[in-house]
Amino acid sequence: MPPRCAPADTAVVRVTGEDAAAFLQGQCSADLRDVALTDALWLNRKGRALAHTVIAKEADGSFLLLCPHLAADALIAVVTANVIADDVIATDETAQWQKWVAWGVEPALAGAKVFATRRFAVDAWDVLTPAGSVMPGELGSLAELDSARIAAGVPSVPADCGANEFPQECGLDAWVSYTKGCYLGQEVMARIQSMGSLRRILRRVSGPVSVGQELKSPEGKVVGTVRSAAGDVGLALVSVDLAEGTVLGGVRIGAPAQMPAR
Repeated sequence: MPPRCAPADTAVVRVTGEDAAAFLQGQCSADLRDVALTDALWLNRKGRALAHTVIAKEADGSFLLLCPHLAADALIAVVTANVIADDVIATDETAQWQKWVAWGVEPALAGAKVFATRRFAVDAWDVLTPAGSVMPGELGSLAELDSARIAAGVPSVPADCGANEFPQECGLDAWVSYTKGCYLGQEVMARIQSMGSLRRILRRVSGPVSVGQELKSPEGKVVGTVRSAAGDVGLALVSVDLAEGTVLGGVRIGAPAQMPAR
């Protein structure tokens, strides 16, 4: 049975230079040592999420960054914002590839680059194929995958966690290293880990939900906002004081969102 696949608007940026490894290690949330493939967040100094990328270390020592939600020029601006005297070059390679997300069965296609991902809660892969290549499976829809991730309670950037949220609020702890040393936003991450001082948390919700919907207490106070929705399930950023099982206007509050292990 062939994989299902859908075209994706993935930005593809290659980072090269003598200082590339050390520079990326000191900027993103992931520990890039001894790994060939990982997810990483790019945080601001306040610890809020600016971007999510897949980072793949290539055989030649360069790094390929895949971003599913920013254009390449915006991604390069985020990644290189703190380049001063570093030997680091970020090059837009987006136009060189056809970009896909495949799921169900790992695609096998000559000349393709295939990167496993768990951000949809099912077995899935980011796929880059040379321009003009055949489709790496049967045509599907990214909406199918988005529905699957929402139903499974898996957060997404920036839909659920963006420039106003901490990763820990949204169940994205798996994309944050607490042991690798300094990086942009690291002090805030360490403080949250040690003090646990969060006021909001992303939770599954069920009932009549829509993106942007405010959830209100019986007294009329806004205690949460729906961030993602698919049918009668969704993910909402709500007050940490709301217990699982609480019902607000017909919407039931469920378990916290969480990113599956790779």
